[in-house]
Amino acid sequence: MRSRLARMRRYELATTLGFTLIELLVALAIFAVMATLAFGGLGEAVTQSERLDAQQQRWHGVQRAVRLMENDFAQLRARPVRGILGQDHESALQALGAGELSFTRGGWLNPGLLPRSELQRVRYRLIDGRLLREYWPVLDRIGATQAAGEVLLSEVEEFRVEFLPGPVAAQAAWTDFWPPPGEFSVETLPAGVRLTVVARGIGTVSRLIEVGR
Repeated sequence: MRSRLARMRRYELATTLGFTLIELLVALAIFAVMATLAFGGLGEAVTQSERLDAQQQRWHGVQRAVRLMENDFAQLRARPVRGILGQDHESALQALGAGELSFTRGGWLNPGLLPRSELQRVRYRLIDGRLLREYWPVLDRIGATQAAGEVLLSEVEEFRVEFLPGPVAAQAAWTDFWPPPGEFSVETLPAGVRLTVVARGIGTVSRLIEVGR
């Protein structure tokens, strides 16, 4: 009799401590909802992190491009180059407007001590939203001389370079073309250069550069 009563008490205790099927289903449903919310929040956090990384990389690309252009224009040199046919000369700085220009710059590093000049002929062009920086291996090139280069920046909405003919403090008018109209030789350089780049996702970046003499 006592053993039967003991078994009944153990059964009643197990029944009291257990869960019913409905309770298990409710618990599983709550867990599923919480897991869905947690994974959704995690996915959004990962997406935001990827967007931030892409934005930072974009900023780094724009900063690199602007630094390179600043370095180029700060080292302008009054060295014209011979035309492809050898009968005329291109100006030390030649800008045709519409985001295209070429010029001679100094400071071309030569760590390999190659037999070449430290001057370099550089060209910038904006083609289909891509800002290209190109250069030639020699200054006085011929028709077969090919330019090398890279896409400096993509998704560029506007690239504008303006030049100041007189001293920076003289409040002279800026111009998109060089040489400007007037008595300017092929060796004449501007006193200052103003860069404007409008990049998608970044906005407008401007720099004012005083040209070294």
